[in-house]
Order: sequence, then C-alpha cells, then structure tokens
Amino acid sequence: MKQVESIIMNMSADLNPRPVSASFVEMDEIVQPSDLNIHGSIFGGYLMSLMDKAGGISAFKHCGVNVVTVSVDQLVFKNPAPAGTVLSVKASVNRAFHTSMEVGILVTGLKPGEPKETTLCSAYITYVAIGADGRPVPVPPSLPETPEQIRRFCEAEVRRSVRLALAERLAGGSEARQC
Repeated sequence: MKQVESIIMNMSADLNPRPVSASFVEMDEIVQPSDLNIHGSIFGGYLMSLMDKAGGISAFKHCGVNVVTVSVDQLVFKNPAPAGTVLSVKASVNRAFHTSMEVGILVTGLKPGEPKETTLCSAYITYVAIGADGRPVPVPPSLPETPEQIRRFCEAEVRRSVRLALAERLAGGSEARQC
C-alpha cells in the first residue's frame, strides 16, 4: 500500500485523489428480442455499447468532466445471453493517469430459469478527460481502498505499458513491412 500511496502522491499535487468507490457504477438492463443476433443471443455490439456507457459514466464520476473513449482492451465475450436475461453492468476506475483513466467493466447476467448469475463479458476501457476547449485535461489520481482494487490498480499500469509499447512498435512500421 505504501508503494501505491507514493505513486498517487507523485501524480498531481493539484488534484485530490478520488477513491475507487466514488466511480462505481452498476446498471441493469433486460435483453429484449430486438437486442438479439441471428443466433438468438445478445448482439455483441449492443453489449459493447452498454459497457461503454457504464464505463463513461464511471470515468465522469471520477473526474467530473466530459470524457471520450480512447481504447478497449481485452474485450472477452464469455457466455451468450438470450432474450429475458437480466444484465448487470458494473464499472469502476482502476487507475487514473495524467489525463486518462482505465475503467474495468464486468457484465453478468441472470438468465431465465437459472438460479444464479453468469459472467457474460469483461473489458478494460480507457477514457480521456476533455475540457471545455475540447482538449485533454488532468484527472485526479485514483485511490484504491481494497486488496482487489490495489491489484487492479497495479495491473492497469501493466496494460498501459503494453498498449503504449505496441503503439510505438507499430508506429515504426519496419516489422509490419517485413511480414
């Protein structure tokens, strides 16, 4: 925890850290027949839209300004959801960087006739805070409060490093041309 506190204090002296719990969002939705794909389960694009909405609200609750979606990582569809499934979309900020935030999102579903929820989908979405002039603005550091939140805080840095390294590697282009 001392290492996490040190990271947070070095981020920004001007912005007060916000606890992860302050960004928590839970939205419920029911899968309607119009939400289905040709296989009779929820259309992935519709589910992604719900996830982006919950994630955007979470990021907004954290920083208090408008946000835009920048990237989606590790979007994994784990189980189908037929009509009548009650969806629960949970989101919270895993970590805030200078102007961006990684939000972890988990979707579970209570399917008709089943006694317990099933994990349907998960992802990490990065948002950037946008000021009135349309340019990125600094965001408050996120303050993890539980061991699970600390784990997610630390893993967010790993994902960010991989994302940035991949972008840099692809920008070089030489390896892609050799393919």
